[in-house]
Amino acid sequence: SLFLDSQLVKWNVDAAIKFHGGDKNAKYVVDRLDLQYQPGHVNASQSETIAADGKWLAVGCKFSKDRFLPAGPLHPENDQLID
Repeated sequence: SLFLDSQLVKWNVDAAIKFHGGDKNAKYVVDRLDLQYQPGHVNASQSETIAADGKWLAVGCKFSKDRFLPAGPLHPENDQLID
């Protein structure tokens, strides 16, 4: 996530490694998506398993924390689901 730009960027890790190694023609940014707010934490579907599919991405808003009355356990107040 690009915190200051209110964007989410999809990267190609293999191309980024090639770019860092000196291949300046490697295109490591695959896609950019504008978000409704400045993103905080991101989590992809099944991202903590071997079977990660990357079909869904949940983006939380970092600025919403402590802006609301504490009425129970903390949960992300502002989310955006991306397919």
